[in-house]
Amino acid sequence: MPILSIAVASAAVLLGVSAVALDSPGQARATEMMALEQTTAPATCDTPQHHQLDFWVGNWQVFDAETNQLVAFERVEKHSEGCIVQENLTFLTDMYRRPGVKYRSRHRCQSLRWRDWLQMWADNQWGAIFLAGAPDADGNMVFVTVIPSRKRDVKLVYENRPDGTCAHLAVRCARRSGKWVKYGDLINRPNR
Repeated sequence: MPILSIAVASAAVLLGVSAVALDSPGQARATEMMALEQTTAPATCDTPQHHQLDFWVGNWQVFDAETNQLVAFERVEKHSEGCIVQENLTFLTDMYRRPGVKYRSRHRCQSLRWRDWLQMWADNQWGAIFLAGAPDADGNMVFVTVIPSRKRDVKLVYENRPDGTCAHLAVRCARRSGKWVKYGDLINRPNR
């Protein structure tokens, strides 16, 4: 079952719109998946797959990996019986501040595991992005946009490090170009 079909159907449910309004090549499959989702939701969110992002859960100080400057505070929690991982991130610097916006970047992100990992985040600077993800061969969680943001693809990689930190690499490229460029490299350290 393609990740795109699942993601489009789930995006429609999360965003409260019909799959047809998304106007994607997988519309029929997305509509099918929406109907399936209503009848096959997991009875529990306590499977090994539901714990793949647990390393990200916590209260964090966020540092720029290049400068080692404290740039944000982040709180990541699980709720809804462990089915949803929710991030609240507030920047202390103008690192991701869009020109002309009066406030520094703040965003909320929700990740959930259905048959695959889905993530939607929104902020006060750039809007919303919907991504689908899975662990890579090294155990990192990798999310890639399903619905492009401003004609570009975004890839987010969360890495669980042995020292108790969590790395968060963000790259982007023009839609479907595959020419990824780093635009964020952050290190989460426990906020003690």
